[in-house]
Amino acid sequence: MTEATAFPPTRRRRIAALILLTIVLHVLAIHWGKNYFNAATADERAASSVSVTLRPLALPTQPVSLPAAAAPKSPKPVLKKPRPPASPAQPPSDSVATFAAGDSPPTSDVPAPQPLQTHDVAEPAAPKEDSPPLVQGTQYRIDLPPSAALEYDVVAFSDNLTWRGTSTLDWKTDRSRYTVDGEVYTRLFAKIAFLNFTSSGEIGAFGVEPELYTEKKRNRPATNTHFNRERNVVSFSASTTSYPRAGGEQDRASLIWQLAAIGRGDSGKFAPGAVIDMFVAGVRDGEVWRMQVLGQEEIRLITGAAQVWHVVRQPRPGSYEQRLDIWLEPGRQWYPARLRFTETNGDYLELSLSSIKTS
Repeated sequence: MTEATAFPPTRRRRIAALILLTIVLHVLAIHWGKNYFNAATADERAASSVSVTLRPLALPTQPVSLPAAAAPKSPKPVLKKPRPPASPAQPPSDSVATFAAGDSPPTSDVPAPQPLQTHDVAEPAAPKEDSPPLVQGTQYRIDLPPSAALEYDVVAFSDNLTWRGTSTLDWKTDRSRYTVDGEVYTRLFAKIAFLNFTSSGEIGAFGVEPELYTEKKRNRPATNTHFNRERNVVSFSASTTSYPRAGGEQDRASLIWQLAAIGRGDSGKFAPGAVIDMFVAGVRDGEVWRMQVLGQEEIRLITGAAQVWHVVRQPRPGSYEQRLDIWLEPGRQWYPARLRFTETNGDYLELSLSSIKTS
């Protein structure tokens, strides 16, 4: 019968130390995770509760006025050179007309010269009877923000847990086309992405004009929203719903940059109580979003105090849509200084600008 071989004392101590170290690391990881997800200090909780306190708003009463295409620049009037007056007809050289006193001269077939016109300005042509009627709506002057890479500190509350992370917005434009790429993520032992999205399109008569919006949430398949120019239709990969494309439609990412472009190019549209209406397509359907301008505010960022315009999309009563709050900072090219998405149950996602890199 074979005896069981005992571990030497030195090896037993090593095994015991390894087990103890493993237990300590697990305890530290659990403790760190609690602090990370549950807003460790009372000061953080107080700051967070103040941050997410939103003033309820009444829906705007103004009639809906969707964007209209910017009027094309009127061509300069063309000045025509004045034509010289016609020379009077000369009698034949070999004949001399003689008249008796009191006789009337014979009538001439040559018309009398017309008065000299000092200038002849081309008048604009009248519209044809078969021309389309003028579009009724609001025209906006657009000035796009420069390309930039923006980074945000993220605070979110969901399922009774507060978690913190990072978000990036990469805005690029060459004044004829644009792209915006966004990501929201956190880091535990590895990077965990909660949301990725991309919007791309052209810059046209309505300003920012998206062609494709793609969104990917964690553990869900990617969705595409198409703004088809050939068929003039807005369609969705996640549903069979479609809408006619009339121009001026936005997706959930391009909307922010269209507002910034309006602020830069047509700042008079930003006044307390004003409303900017846009048709916004999501991942399954779309509707008119009434962006209410609350006014100018001062907010605190990691970079210091910021003077901003606060714009809000308040969903209809009974809707399960998010409330969207946008704070645009005129002092920094009208870039979004803060974004906050609030669910009807109180859950929220808040992004606060921490750095800007311009190209």
